[in-house]
Amino acid sequence: MTSTRKISSERTAALENLQEKMAVKFSNLALLDEALTHSSYSHDHPQYGDYERLEFFGDAVLKFIVSEFLIHFYPKHDEGRLTEIRAVLINARTLEIVGQELGIESLIRVAKGVSIRSSMLARSMEAILGAIYLDQGMESARIFINRFFSSRADAVNQDRVKDNFKAQLQQLTQSRAQGVPIYSVLQIEGPPHDPTFIVAVSVGNQTIAQGTGHSKKAAEQEAAKAAYDVLCPSGVES
Repeated sequence: MTSTRKISSERTAALENLQEKMAVKFSNLALLDEALTHSSYSHDHPQYGDYERLEFFGDAVLKFIVSEFLIHFYPKHDEGRLTEIRAVLINARTLEIVGQELGIESLIRVAKGVSIRSSMLARSMEAILGAIYLDQGMESARIFINRFFSSRADAVNQDRVKDNFKAQLQQLTQSRAQGVPIYSVLQIEGPPHDPTFIVAVSVGNQTIAQGTGHSKKAAEQEAAKAAYDVLCPSGVES
C-alpha cells in the first residue's frame, strides 16, 4: 500500500502539524502522506500511492464506529432513526466539513492543473480514517471518529427531517428534473417478530438500487444511500 520512499522535510513538517490538530501520532507517516495523495498526482509520480485503497477501508471503519456509538448513545431509537442519524454523520458533506476543520485541503497533492474539489476532501478524509486504523488500531480510530464525527450526533438528532439519505436522494433527483424517488417493498423475509425488508427505489421508472433493514424505514434509507451512490458516485453533485 505504501512505499519506502523518503518524505521531504517540508512535507514532514506539514504532516506533523496536521497530526497535532488530529491528536494522532503516526508510527508510519507514509500512511498519512498516502491518504492525502490524489490519483492524478500518483499517476504523474508512480513512486507515490494514492488514497483510494485507504478510502475504501476508511469508509467501513467510519460506518462501524459511528454505528457502535449510536447504538449505545440512543438505546431507545429504532433502526430507522439510527440509520437516519448515521447517514448524516458519515456522508460526504460531514467528511468535507471535518476535512476543512483540520485544514487538509492545502495538504492534498494533485497533478498540475487539477483543482481541489469538495469530493476530494471527503474522500481524503475517509482515507485518513483508514490510515489511523491501520497505523494505530481500533481504539485510536474510535477516539478520533467519536471526537470529530459521533460528537455531532445530538445536533443531528434534533433535526428529524433534514439531511438523511432519502432527503438527499430526493434533492438530487429533483435538481436533475428526474422526479421523486419511488420506494417499493420487494420481499419480507424472516419470522414476524424479526422481519427483514427488501426495498427497491426507482427514479424515472427505472429501478436504481435496493436496500435491506429490519424495518421498512431502515430499508428505504439503505436503498436511498445505494441509489445516491449510483447516481452521484463522487459523493458531490457535479
